[in-house]
Amino acid sequence: MKVKLRLGATDGWVGTPDGGSHYIWGFVDLTGVPENKLSGFRGKAQLMAPPIVLKVEDEVYLTLTNLGTPDRKGLKEPHTIHLHGFPNQIPVYDGVPEASMAVPVTRDLVYYYKPLDPGTYLYHCHHKPAEHIQMGMAGPLIVRPRDFDPTDIEYKTAYGHGTGTEFDREYFIFLSELDGTIHNLVAKAQEPDWTNYKPTHWLINGRSYPDTVNTTDRFPGQPWPAAVGANVGERVLLRFVNLGFQQHAISIPGVDFRVVAVDAVRLQGLNGEDLSYFKNIIYIAPGQSMDAIFTAPEAPDLYPATLPLFNRNYNKNTLAGGEMGGMISEVRVYAPGTLPPQAAPSL
Repeated sequence: MKVKLRLGATDGWVGTPDGGSHYIWGFVDLTGVPENKLSGFRGKAQLMAPPIVLKVEDEVYLTLTNLGTPDRKGLKEPHTIHLHGFPNQIPVYDGVPEASMAVPVTRDLVYYYKPLDPGTYLYHCHHKPAEHIQMGMAGPLIVRPRDFDPTDIEYKTAYGHGTGTEFDREYFIFLSELDGTIHNLVAKAQEPDWTNYKPTHWLINGRSYPDTVNTTDRFPGQPWPAAVGANVGERVLLRFVNLGFQQHAISIPGVDFRVVAVDAVRLQGLNGEDLSYFKNIIYIAPGQSMDAIFTAPEAPDLYPATLPLFNRNYNKNTLAGGEMGGMISEVRVYAPGTLPPQAAPSL
């Protein structure tokens, strides 16, 4: 299937529940936007970057448009798209400036991909990657298996029929950190000292708690809440992605995760043996993705039941080291049949 997508690279601002306002660089979805309307998306970067959902053997044409940075007038920063862990790129489409091309302000570049393997991947700008990833230019990417049928809402699978990766609902758990000092320096056109990197905020899907569990307000620069919802007995696939610079440890007390894939590779032996394993804490390193499935537990006499999802490094559950916030969210379990079938990831 031929797929045409378009992303814009630009800047913007995001908030944190402690009243902070932070300058970011990021991506915005321009798919289907007319050329004469593109300027309306300048300064509207999103954190996390828009999720991309593809399918094995899609013919993908992804256009990157550099919209510039209206809040940093005079900055002429080029950008790229690098599909992290993708196995089938040629150098010109890899997004690494040394082997590819960076896109100048006001210009476009069309990337071509043909995904060969299903899984949870990630994408980011690879021009000055430490700075551009920290500033927010990163997002998740799903590749569906060849036999995935989006119209079959009763039978979904992450890695193909018969792989033991069937699920009823799926959610992104996109982990990142924000160093407020670095973002403030970049906003003022000052060079950060990266040896002093010290995050002030820890984020899931671009938000800190309690914004992570706010499913009512779609903040313009942070449109993705991180609350997980499921009916009792449903299989929930959590697509973990870590594009921060620190390792994180995520837990849901009383819930065992079955880890079925790491870095978009299903855990299986040479003869197809199932090598998935159970964990009660997901340890995930920078630049890593992990697919884990759990079954929504019963909660007699109390629906919806609320379970905490949080980082076991408790200092990362704060807002700038003060009040509670950071990498905390919720799993909400409803009585059977309460929630309708899920239309798309994290919805």
